Amino acid sequence: MVAFCAVYADENPCQVAKDFRHSTTKRFFRGSTVSLVANTTPKAAALSFPASLREGPEGATYLLLAFSVASVLLSIAISQLLLAGALTGALWVLARRDQILPVWPGITWPVLCFFLWSVLAALASSDALLGLTIVKKFFIFLILFLVPLLARGRSRAIWVYHAMFVFAAISSAAGLAQFIADPHRDLLHRISGFMSQWMTYSGLQMLVLVALASYGLVFGWRKRWWVPVLGLLLCGSLCLSFTRNAWLGAVAGVAVVLLFRRPRALAGFAALLLAALLLSPPSIRQRLRAGLDVRDATTRGRLELAGVSLRLIRDNPWFGVGPKNVKVEALRYRGTREFPDWLYQHMHNNFLQIAAERGIPGLLLWLWLMGRLAWDALRILRSHAGDAETLFASTAALGAWTALLVSGMFEYNFGDSEVLTLFFFLMSAPHAAIADGTSAS
Repeated sequence: MVAFCAVYADENPCQVAKDFRHSTTKRFFRGSTVSLVANTTPKAAALSFPASLREGPEGATYLLLAFSVASVLLSIAISQLLLAGALTGALWVLARRDQILPVWPGITWPVLCFFLWSVLAALASSDALLGLTIVKKFFIFLILFLVPLLARGRSRAIWVYHAMFVFAAISSAAGLAQFIADPHRDLLHRISGFMSQWMTYSGLQMLVLVALASYGLVFGWRKRWWVPVLGLLLCGSLCLSFTRNAWLGAVAGVAVVLLFRRPRALAGFAALLLAALLLSPPSIRQRLRAGLDVRDATTRGRLELAGVSLRLIRDNPWFGVGPKNVKVEALRYRGTREFPDWLYQHMHNNFLQIAAERGIPGLLLWLWLMGRLAWDALRILRSHAGDAETLFASTAALGAWTALLVSGMFEYNFGDSEVLTLFFFLMSAPHAAIADGTSAS
């Protein structure tokens, strides 16, 4: 419990324990936060939650959203139930504020156009009912609007990050425990933490690691013992997942964070990566080499999927074959019988998958959406560089954006609900962190 509180307080656990011993257990309101201990010691005053805990239904709505984002590291079912509750509460908040338009209207048009084109692509497909099930996925897109609405203001977004870091520590520990229990796993039985699939698990670890890098560089890590500890946990679980796309995404994302915060450290980061590669176990090095070996079965499979994607796009350039229909139609375009049918469930590439599903116009609309997300984060970074919370959130957003795109060259992670939940929070958090309530729009 003391260690958990220390993460939220950014303090040494021994000092936190000492403050608890010299304090009373009575709770009281102090300023804009709810203090956990009644003590005049400055360290103890740091143990606090956002003032939203005493804001009634509006505060409860914020907490539903916060734990919806954080709990996705443990369970997508719990996360989406909490998100549904947050959406219900948000409608109440809007009605109470007599506010109809979303807080962050700038992203509305890209999201709306991408949604409408996805519906058109589904209706034009050979199995419209199957294609229309993609509508459920857009429920997660509401995070882009809910976070600026419910988590805007000082410390609220940071508190969600802290909750995310705690849940990530639990998830990382679970993955490491799985590897210790069975270190001789093959590629079809990799560690997955609480997730059903290792690709999802590694994608989440990747995004949290990038966010943690931004946190440590902006707020400092020397006096926050848990930052390097969590970083080691994340790196360990990510490496032992043997998921190359997440490795590449994490490296690219952290490099972008360093580019904006410590550009001179990029050379040291490259040297550290080289040293880690040379000192890594043979299985890690072999996994990397296999990606460049066309004789490797996994590499041949990815090349086969790329060829199938291009043939699908060539024959269906406008609307594609429809969302959710690629796994069916791809079997008619396969170039070999070497691989099992399950390999063709998706194309392992965001760009090729979206173009095959929704045509070239659908891909362009998706690129507009992604470009707008990055542009907004960059504008906030440049215009609010003096505020630490906004600097952290916007830098983390740009790093996460890069990580998703790089890893998405080798995995269809934009179709992963868990990854998408965390990604949309990271991209919308800069808007919530703007202290004066303005928007990049």
